[in-house]
Amino acid sequence: MPLRRRVVIPAAVPRRLLIIKPSSLGDVAATLPLLCDLKRLYPQSRIDWLIAPAFADLLKGHDAIDELIWFERRGLAHWWLNPRHSAALFSLVRQLRRKHYDLVLDAQGLLRSALLGWLSGAPRRIGFADAREGAAWWYTDRVNVARSDHLAVIRMRRLLRPLGEAATPAEFRVPIQAQALGRMQARLAGDRPLAALIPGARWPAKCWAPAGYAQIASRLVETGYQVALVGSVAETALCRAVLEQTNIALSRSLSSRGNLPLNLAGQTTLAELIALLSRCRIVIGNDTGPLHVAAALGRPLVGLYGPTATSSVGPYGQTEHVLCFGQPGAYRAAAPDPAATLAKLPVDAVWAAIQSCLSIR
Repeated sequence: MPLRRRVVIPAAVPRRLLIIKPSSLGDVAATLPLLCDLKRLYPQSRIDWLIAPAFADLLKGHDAIDELIWFERRGLAHWWLNPRHSAALFSLVRQLRRKHYDLVLDAQGLLRSALLGWLSGAPRRIGFADAREGAAWWYTDRVNVARSDHLAVIRMRRLLRPLGEAATPAEFRVPIQAQALGRMQARLAGDRPLAALIPGARWPAKCWAPAGYAQIASRLVETGYQVALVGSVAETALCRAVLEQTNIALSRSLSSRGNLPLNLAGQTTLAELIALLSRCRIVIGNDTGPLHVAAALGRPLVGLYGPTATSSVGPYGQTEHVLCFGQPGAYRAAAPDPAATLAKLPVDAVWAAIQSCLSIR
């Protein structure tokens, strides 16, 4: 497909903006304040977002977004070998160029995202100076931010530096879909306060002991909370194991009769998960996407971290509520021995943090 270069003088006030941040769930949540900053800076401008469909429910209905543009990663992979993928890539590029963007902000920081920004024809393209895979070569403006010393939300907001840095508190304004909220409310029992537990993570090295989660779940139930275990389809068995251990502990408790935890792993859409988390009095979980969505929703939380560093990937605004069961290191390493994680981070320490968060006595 021939690409004709548009000769455009960058507008003083960009009328059409594009944020490129296709994934992942926690990173998309961390980019929401950048979106809100842009809308505050340019209230009359159009703002679109390039997003993977799997994470679109985090953005659908947001008051600062005009249009979501799909980024189908699998449908574009090895496009030079697959005619269908080549056609899909050219179609996406044509779609971007028809928008006539004045400004692109590449919050993903990879070669493919930087190239899409360049192929869009936007005369101004902002990205990180330390973007991977040589992506920085394709930007007109490069922002220096130390990756290891700043939380993702702060790092994303620094992309505004070439335009005028935001001095206001971070806003997320996570949209909650009414139908999804209604479906979740129908699954919850009574008016008991709700607690969500997230025992899984994409990388096993990030996971605290399932037995620890079971003990926390049983204590919450005995305190009068309804507990929901959440996770992906791949984490269904893990959550089932936590539920079984919890039920064994609760079988000896008269106070928990009729108030057993719900295993919702693999049973919610992203919109329903967001709606559920918005109802929670507290969320307890590993360093994973849903925990960062809870932080974006402003829900009280306790994060249980293994090899990931709180200084760079802690939950925004609540890093003081993070407890560690390991040292920062290779989060793609093999799963740790569950007993070792319990020895490094005992259940009583986690329960104390929950008490502090909720003032349970």
